Amino acid sequence: MPHPRAVAAAPHAAIARLMAVPTLLIGMVGALLVFPLSASHDGAAAAVAPSQAPRPIRALYVTGGGFHEFVKQEAIVPPAVARQVNIAWTVDHTAGTSTEVLIDRHKDTAWTREFDVVLYNMSFSHVVDVAWIERLAHAHRDSGVGAVILHGAVHSFRRSTSRAWGELMGAFSMRHDSQRPLTVETVASAHPIMRGVPATWVTTREELYELERVWPTMTPLAQAYSEESRTTSPLIWTNTHGKARVFVTSLGHNTAMMEDPVYLGLVTRGLLWTVGHLNDDGTPAQGYAR
Repeated sequence: MPHPRAVAAAPHAAIARLMAVPTLLIGMVGALLVFPLSASHDGAAAAVAPSQAPRPIRALYVTGGGFHEFVKQEAIVPPAVARQVNIAWTVDHTAGTSTEVLIDRHKDTAWTREFDVVLYNMSFSHVVDVAWIERLAHAHRDSGVGAVILHGAVHSFRRSTSRAWGELMGAFSMRHDSQRPLTVETVASAHPIMRGVPATWVTTREELYELERVWPTMTPLAQAYSEESRTTSPLIWTNTHGKARVFVTSLGHNTAMMEDPVYLGLVTRGLLWTVGHLNDDGTPAQGYAR
């Protein structure tokens, strides 16, 4: 079983193929997907001397489980974020392909002292241990370590009687529609995470998660209509849980989605938002742009 390992900031070879992947957005130009990294709000250069630059964001990437191409996605998501953001990744893929493993890192809350944010791209759908789940979710709530929760992680822990993970996300889901292209409607265009994202756009084949419950601390950013349940569900949102900021998207079942620059831009801005380093215009705060 592999040990957690640091991800180099230099992009993996798979990232070089991103330019060949068609964008999800109809009519969206590539310029909307790129941070204006070298300009400040007044247009002047925003260079930071090396001695003044803040330390990199300390980020943990928790992955593994079943049903998804987690090995491929591990080579896509962290390196793509590192291309844009001053960040240092640690990857924990000790779960392998098990959906019911209790990874060593979560046996206590010591990890909260090592990281500023955790990105969860995993499928632990058969973990039901109430004390385990509540310790993990409450660790974010009490420490203020940010959380980014992608697709399969939304459905992780859902078979448990505990709703602590749902409370951390601000929403709970048990089921999803069959795969089909989704028409996504942006409902919070002024939010910095959604900067440059059109009012309406169409995805590749995706699964729409039906949200059975939402907490009042949850803020929808985009939604889509279910042809099966005849209801509309948020699929990109934020939540504030105790001291923690949380960014969630149920999009990302297929690797093609996670390779798309639009998706990677959303995840990158969402991560920056959770740690308080996203400007109102959707660019990284000074010192956090590559």
